[in-house]
Amino acid sequence: MNSKLVLIFTAFVYGIFGTMWFIVPDVMGKYWSIAPGENFTYMGHRYGAALVALGMIAWLARRLPNTQSRRALIIGIFVGTTLTVACSLYGALGLGLNAYPAFITEFLLFLAYVWVLFIKPEPLV
Repeated sequence: MNSKLVLIFTAFVYGIFGTMWFIVPDVMGKYWSIAPGENFTYMGHRYGAALVALGMIAWLARRLPNTQSRRALIIGIFVGTTLTVACSLYGALGLGLNAYPAFITEFLLFLAYVWVLFIKPEPLV
């Protein structure tokens, strides 16, 4: 596994989920067992926009040479993914939401970033 594959997977996952949260937040909220409402819809749009942005950053960074700038983008996505994993786990265990599928997907992304950043980092050019 290399960072290009991780970035492509990130772009795919965040692009799909971000688009869904942005376009149909009520459907996503229903799946997650979150009560609907005006504020929920607004926050769903915001969350979706942020996920789409992270996915786009990952997609555009996939072909860049492995410089310090690219590594900085990867670290930023890793931090966002780590926080999202923690929130999904809390949602599943603490709030009783249907967050286990999201947690598993995000946890796999988290492990992939741990691999490319800390276990088998690629040399900088």
